[in-house]
Amino acid sequence: MITENICELVPKSREVFTELGYSKGYAESMLSVVRTVVRLHNEQDEAHLRGEIIDSYVKYQETRCQNGEISRAMFVKYKTVAGYLTQIHNAGIIVYSRYNPSSALPACFESILSEILANENWNPQFRKKQHGHTKLFFRWLHSHGHSDLSRIDEHVVREYLTDCSSRMVGGSLDNTRRALKELLMFISEDGTLPESMGKLFMLSIRREEKIKPFMPQDDIAAVLSIIDRSTVRGKRDYAIILLAAVTGLRACDIVGLSLDSMDWRIGEIRIIQEKTEKALALPLTTDVGEAVREYVLNARPHSKSNKVFLNTRAPFSEMHSATPTANLKNYCIKANVTKRGLHSLRRSIATNMVTSGVSVITVAQALGHATIDPTKKYISLDSQNLKECSLDFSGIQTGGGVL
Repeated sequence: MITENICELVPKSREVFTELGYSKGYAESMLSVVRTVVRLHNEQDEAHLRGEIIDSYVKYQETRCQNGEISRAMFVKYKTVAGYLTQIHNAGIIVYSRYNPSSALPACFESILSEILANENWNPQFRKKQHGHTKLFFRWLHSHGHSDLSRIDEHVVREYLTDCSSRMVGGSLDNTRRALKELLMFISEDGTLPESMGKLFMLSIRREEKIKPFMPQDDIAAVLSIIDRSTVRGKRDYAIILLAAVTGLRACDIVGLSLDSMDWRIGEIRIIQEKTEKALALPLTTDVGEAVREYVLNARPHSKSNKVFLNTRAPFSEMHSATPTANLKNYCIKANVTKRGLHSLRRSIATNMVTSGVSVITVAQALGHATIDPTKKYISLDSQNLKECSLDFSGIQTGGGVL
């Protein structure tokens, strides 16, 4: 037995996940599951790992999945990580039951995967997602006797999607279809696929888009007012939330802000956006500038990192991109307002600009969108002006028909 006390599981799991090469972000997401399981043990005064507690946790997440509270993919992740704990506890390692990472794919598939990662026409985030979806498809092909693309036709693709539909729902299945379409278009450019495959990606694949809420100005003010700005963490969080509320910067760009991104002389923030790799320059307003300056001069810990915002505990490294959203939700609870993520502040800015009559093109430029398509969805939040587009029922006779 590698770990004796349940509290040893968190540092040991971090060590195992790091050795296996998981990214920092994904490792932290798995560690959040480990911490939850450890907390459940502590609540029951259990100092040692208990299988029944893990089973109860997995059952709870399964119920949430069945009720639509979490996606199937999220449930599988929770279940998988919970299953790792017994292995880490007993042996200090993880033995995968499927998709052994050491098993290589045929050279044809590996070559295409490398080309995807090297495709500069896609931004890094898209390349990474496309690589993941493609690798799953190639593993499925390999397991069904395909070592190259010579026998791939519409029937094979349809069989793969049918298999996916048996274990995916909603957005996950839509993402798989879109990724598969991108892959087919990508590898068809060199004539690898037969012409008949072209009909599989002639039509656009649209996924159902939900209208995501924004945070009302009164709620933003309530959250900012309850932050204790006399503490190191309070100064940092106040600056971050105010920065997001005024500029609309994404969480990943806020935690990625470097000290030389802030031009105090002319009052401007200059960054290369992580999501789009596009340059963006935003005004550094007086209130935001004062909040950031207060944190940097009087609260930011000494560190070799050049990032503006750092963790409040040693070794004072840069923050994870999920931390600002988690902190905002906690402040929402304290302020007794509806919990929102940091992106809701970005939606608030866009919605306010649209309702004020600012053109969609200008809003897109302010938010750093590569095109106006992502910006158009904010028009759906302008309920007041949308009422002007509605039609009344005057002149329509009722009875005998649909009405």
